Amino acid sequence: MVFTAVIEQTFDYPRRMKYIPVSDSFIEKDCDSLSYVRNVKQPYGWLKESGTPPCDHLDVIVMTDRHFELGDEARVRIVGVFRRGDGDHKLVAVPVERTERDLPELSEEERGDLHRLYPHEDVGEGWFGREDAEAIVSSYFERKMSKTIITVQHTQSVHHINRHAGAWGDWELTELGHAQATAVGRFLEREGCDESFVMYVSDLERAFQTAEEINRTLKLSPIVTPVIREVNAGAGNGQPWEWYSENRLPRGEESPEDYRPFADAESDRDLWNRLYPFYQEIISNDQQKILVVSHGTALSFLQAMLMGGSVSERTRARFKGPAGSVSRFEIDIYGNVTARYINRQQTEI
Repeated sequence: MVFTAVIEQTFDYPRRMKYIPVSDSFIEKDCDSLSYVRNVKQPYGWLKESGTPPCDHLDVIVMTDRHFELGDEARVRIVGVFRRGDGDHKLVAVPVERTERDLPELSEEERGDLHRLYPHEDVGEGWFGREDAEAIVSSYFERKMSKTIITVQHTQSVHHINRHAGAWGDWELTELGHAQATAVGRFLEREGCDESFVMYVSDLERAFQTAEEINRTLKLSPIVTPVIREVNAGAGNGQPWEWYSENRLPRGEESPEDYRPFADAESDRDLWNRLYPFYQEIISNDQQKILVVSHGTALSFLQAMLMGGSVSERTRARFKGPAGSVSRFEIDIYGNVTARYINRQQTEI
């Protein structure tokens, strides 16, 4: 079994390190690193294909002399496992260029390191070879499920035709917007959306009305949440675009993702941080089919997250869809994401 190990802990850090996915960074925890305390210099991390902390994932110790930085990735082969009584097993892997295929083939020094790291303590715990490790990995992936996530940008709203900012302004749909949303519902039905889908909807009126029209066809029970609202423009919410342009703050020396057009507005990083827990929830829960009805900027962030992007990448390159556009993402049990289409607009009204 060959996977990608993401390094979360190295011997350079006496304290236990923790991955923070929202910022793609690492921080020190308030405890010592077990590897450091027990003088085990091999790096430690997780299998990228299994998930990302703090969501479900598989831990792995990489047997190598190579120096890694936190966040580095390496292709590895699973050769063994330390079985823990609490189910938090620790896989053992070697870089793919090495020839070992099983735990007993490791050097005596490496096996000594492992036994020093985790001595046998409880009944059923201990070091086991490749066969047991592969059984644990296979069982883990058998429990995981594939997912379909469909996003819908609300249809034409009053602010689209009166030249006002949308943001947190609570605009209603136009007559055309209602017709567009009805057409989106019929399209989603043809796409296989049925009662098995869970629908999440922004609480702003234009998104909620879009969901209502969609549900003339799908008849889902929406979960309405402010978490997936559009970006908050602060003083610019709902203002005419001319006023917005004349009164927004000039860009300073801050990074692009930290710029706020008004003092009380959200930056790109603020919006990313607001949406990221929602993203983590929908990719790790037991819902296999998910429909999200939200807004253009918010959905462009969610789409970037689904495609593995970061906030800085999202600031430089943005998905931008027209009103009523639909995107479909499919995630397999190994976490691989396929975008079947992004921001597809419906022509049938």
